[in-house]
Amino acid sequence: MVRVKSPQDFWAGLLFICFGALALFLGRNYAFGTVTRMGPGFLPTVLAWILFGLGVIIAVRGIALDGPSIAPGKWRPQIFILLAIVLFGLLIERVGLAPTVFVVGVVAAFASIEVKWKEAVLLSAGVALLSILLFIKLLGQSMAPWMWSP
Repeated sequence: MVRVKSPQDFWAGLLFICFGALALFLGRNYAFGTVTRMGPGFLPTVLAWILFGLGVIIAVRGIALDGPSIAPGKWRPQIFILLAIVLFGLLIERVGLAPTVFVVGVVAAFASIEVKWKEAVLLSAGVALLSILLFIKLLGQSMAPWMWSP
């Protein structure tokens, strides 16, 4: 019987293998093409094989080398990061880019118990301003920086 010496690596590798296999299965109907004339399935297939191969390497490493066991999950970060993602989807078209990025940054800061609120607010404001500069001014995306309609 095979003994798993590093459950964290083994199960991460198995997860990579599953995602790689799923990507190969879902992309099986896309034309692959050649290296010089790539089809729509070329890049997804190559990336799926790379993911699959890395999964095999990581899983075998989990069997061969000692490593950490799987740490118990922490609910606080998972809840607040998921909430931040949902808020982004709900707010982006209602209040605009800057307020959305600010709110998402502050909510995501709740994921850590070591957060310094002054730094979180300043960082969120800075990222909101940089988002306007990058996406709207430099890249010319057609989104409102802010909207104040009820």
